[in-house]
Amino acid sequence: MNESRSGLLLEWKNLDYYVPANEQSNYSFWQECQKLREIRILKNVSGHIRTGDLIAVLGCSGAGKTTLLAAISQRLRGNLSGDIVLNGVAVARNDMTRISSFLPQFEINVKTFTAYEHLYFMSHFKMHRKTTKSQKRQRVNDLLLAVGLRDAANTRIQQLSGGERKRLSLAEELIIDPPFLFCDEPTTGLDSYSAYTVVKTLRHLCTRHRVVKSSLTSLYGEDSFSTPSDISSRSSIEMEVFKSNENLFESLKELPSLSVFNNSPNGRQKKAIICSIHQPTSDIFELFTHIILMDAGRIIYQGSTEKALQFFTDLGYSIPQNCNPAEFYLRTSNRDGDAIKTKYDFETAGLYHGSWLAPRNYSGDPLHHLKNIKKIRWIYQVYLLLLRFITEDSRNIKRGLMSLGFFMITSCTLAIMYSGISGLTQTSVQDIGGSIFMLSTEMIFTFSYGVTYVFPAALPIMRREVGEGIYSTSAYYMAVVLSFIPMAFFKSFLFFSVVYGAVYYARGFLLFLNMGLILSLAAIAATGYGLFLSSFFETDTMASECAAPFDLIFLIFGGAYYNVDSIPIIKYLSLFFYSNEALMYKFWIDVDEIDCPQNLEHPCVKNGYEVLQRGSYRTADYTFWLDCVGLISVAVVFNILAFLFIRKYVRRSGYY
Repeated sequence: MNESRSGLLLEWKNLDYYVPANEQSNYSFWQECQKLREIRILKNVSGHIRTGDLIAVLGCSGAGKTTLLAAISQRLRGNLSGDIVLNGVAVARNDMTRISSFLPQFEINVKTFTAYEHLYFMSHFKMHRKTTKSQKRQRVNDLLLAVGLRDAANTRIQQLSGGERKRLSLAEELIIDPPFLFCDEPTTGLDSYSAYTVVKTLRHLCTRHRVVKSSLTSLYGEDSFSTPSDISSRSSIEMEVFKSNENLFESLKELPSLSVFNNSPNGRQKKAIICSIHQPTSDIFELFTHIILMDAGRIIYQGSTEKALQFFTDLGYSIPQNCNPAEFYLRTSNRDGDAIKTKYDFETAGLYHGSWLAPRNYSGDPLHHLKNIKKIRWIYQVYLLLLRFITEDSRNIKRGLMSLGFFMITSCTLAIMYSGISGLTQTSVQDIGGSIFMLSTEMIFTFSYGVTYVFPAALPIMRREVGEGIYSTSAYYMAVVLSFIPMAFFKSFLFFSVVYGAVYYARGFLLFLNMGLILSLAAIAATGYGLFLSSFFETDTMASECAAPFDLIFLIFGGAYYNVDSIPIIKYLSLFFYSNEALMYKFWIDVDEIDCPQNLEHPCVKNGYEVLQRGSYRTADYTFWLDCVGLISVAVVFNILAFLFIRKYVRRSGYY
């Protein structure tokens, strides 16, 4: 069989997939200590898809439609067995994610981005690293035209309709023009017209079409192509798209078209698309070339839509007049699925029309261009993700200002409460110590609890994008950490400036800078602590509820409630200790004299050195910088632990 005539054939055989019985629980840390009962989701499933096919996976809820798509596309983690081959050659998971795209049921995007910004952002991660910015912009404009979103290019995703969001997600998956596309419930939540439009777009993608040289060189590199052909041989659907923008079409007339996969003598490319879909209308059903009918994790029928009716007729079922075929197949399989499976369990070759026995005389790797795309480097991934976080925060400015406002209310409250401290007297020693400890604890609690929501909210988008190989987990985590550092310094100094102006103003500007630095480092360490809690418990509710024991231990070791000399080693685990000691040291170490009235009934402390000794704080010259290093070390340790938990969770739970 000639490769140029047959196209690409993706086959799967004897797929079985098991999940723990209580997989839905989020508290996986405790699950690992238990031997869990497993549930079989996919049961000896086999089938195939060829470029040019648009396949609908039909079945009632719980039939295993989404699991089948995720298994075939190798987006699943866990106990999956069976074979997945492309043109007779086993395909690895990394290769599958490069040559295919997965369109999830629900849009997982940054809602504050516009449609254009989102596609342009994703083009940096998906296209060849040597692609120029102009080529990326051209690719994005082409995609917006192709999916009918040119007029909504500058509209934020949160303001797009459901159909427009679906088409935007589809455009994202087409950035690298993959030959295989897996769509999970692409019509969910759409009205009948929008649903029909989406599926019709998918049908057009399955037909042969041209890819412009400017797009291909940006996708695969300038040296990957060399076969020109006339632009006039474009498919009708692509011509309609480009004619909708006359200026763009005119500019492309001089550009030759090239083939990626050479699937035909004319250099045209077909796609294979498989969709899980729930009760499609009759007009949508007619757009599909083939169907897979599932029930309870098994395949009842796979084949062309024309032969499906004969299949059920041979079993003794007759479709009522003017009945939607899809509804008839679903109703019949749901009612009599067990009987149908029993009769055809051992006749899979007939169901799949012998696809598994297709000749294996293919040669070479038809997808080497896609497999060899060089992605952007790690440091650039961090940079782009950091820009995305900053942009998202800047467009949620109202929420940020409200958070800052409440934070400053606390600062003003502390300033009012301790503004009565006057001079360096025996009475003010305790007051100043209390104000310093309140500064430290308020900074740590605010920043640690303020980030516990980060990973529970970010896990869906991170799991998907990491699973697709768009960027690495480490790049995402590093960008998260870096995005918090500037805000930690800004908020810390702003918070402290109010208190300092009311309480410590007489001590000079240098003390303000030193104490502000300590509070900033404490905020950074607290952010790492909060991210650790967020990743360890995986939900913000559990993180908040289970943080109390940790907070209690760290507070006790902070030095205000317990003599730290009694806990010489354990105290170094507390970020409260480092921040409190550094703040006390900087305030008191240069105080040479404290007023001591003669009629005082209790012993006096004569200088700042004695204040530090009474609190069991260190007084060496290196104390301040040692505490700074301690806070940085605590931040590093907590962030490493948080990253390890996040990476373990993503790898264990999969991507969909």
